[in-house]
Amino acid sequence: MAEAAAVAAGLLAVCVVARVLVGSTAVGFPEGVAWWRVAGVRLERVWPAVLVGASLALSGLALQGLLRNALAEPFVLGLASGAGLGAAVQATIGASLGVWPGPLYLGATAGSAGALALVYTLGRRRGEIDPLGLLLAGVVVGTIAGSGVMLVRALAGSDVLRETIARWMMGHLDASAGWGRLIAVGVVTAAGGAWLWRVGRWLDAASLGREEALALGVPLGRLRAGLLGVSSLLAAGAVVLAGPVAFVGLIAPHAARMVIGPGHRGLAVVCPFVGAALVVGADAAAAGVSLGLGIGELPIGVVSAVLGGPVFLVMLRRYLAGQGDV
Repeated sequence: MAEAAAVAAGLLAVCVVARVLVGSTAVGFPEGVAWWRVAGVRLERVWPAVLVGASLALSGLALQGLLRNALAEPFVLGLASGAGLGAAVQATIGASLGVWPGPLYLGATAGSAGALALVYTLGRRRGEIDPLGLLLAGVVVGTIAGSGVMLVRALAGSDVLRETIARWMMGHLDASAGWGRLIAVGVVTAAGGAWLWRVGRWLDAASLGREEALALGVPLGRLRAGLLGVSSLLAAGAVVLAGPVAFVGLIAPHAARMVIGPGHRGLAVVCPFVGAALVVGADAAAAGVSLGLGIGELPIGVVSAVLGGPVFLVMLRRYLAGQGDV
């Protein structure tokens, strides 16, 4: 596990260096400007990117363990859109009343948990989770929540708030996020990863099936409740910092399994590094494309969707062809 974690951490370090060297206006450091100032500005995007990637990776790992579905991830199941709706409603109410709306984490968590509970309920057939039904329910719930965000945006009284919501829902890293928000998301991410590591052996047993898990003494009810809460909190934290970012929660756990195997304790350690590397790398790629095309700042949500969408389709095709388990 230590070797795999070191490899993942090294990959993250490479992506961080690439992001510091590649900006949306120049590659390297412009002449006449102190390099550390430019590096500092670019690093302001790295910190939220690391937290977003780690949160999404751990949320995807928790969802795949909860639902025993290899295609489960926050964006596909509607958690990201639900969190976005909750945060948008909270911010809009605060703006309309002229008061501080409170930490957006609260609204995002409520929206994320509500979306997951709804998908979990709709995706069951005769008391058992139906994989395809779960995915369809996630798509529908996510679409409804996304439409709800657009409705809230239309009803928002402030042009600034409408523009902020529009940019945020495209998967836009908030480089201006204060240290308070970053620390809050970081604490939740670290606590979520630690809890997943602690229940890793329960998750290993639960992956064998309900009867096997009960025979091994796994408290399935408590485990499922914990996974539901942790996955919702982690997805909400990522949405607060960057809006909905697609497919990171799908790709990171599977990439980590290719390196370290299916054991959930090892995955809880390696997944955050892989997810962080994916988001930081996507942000570096977005900056490079923006520079090359001269189009300003490209949201990372666009890059993650373009790169992650084909991966999801390949995995879905394998399931429909009966060549893989979901």
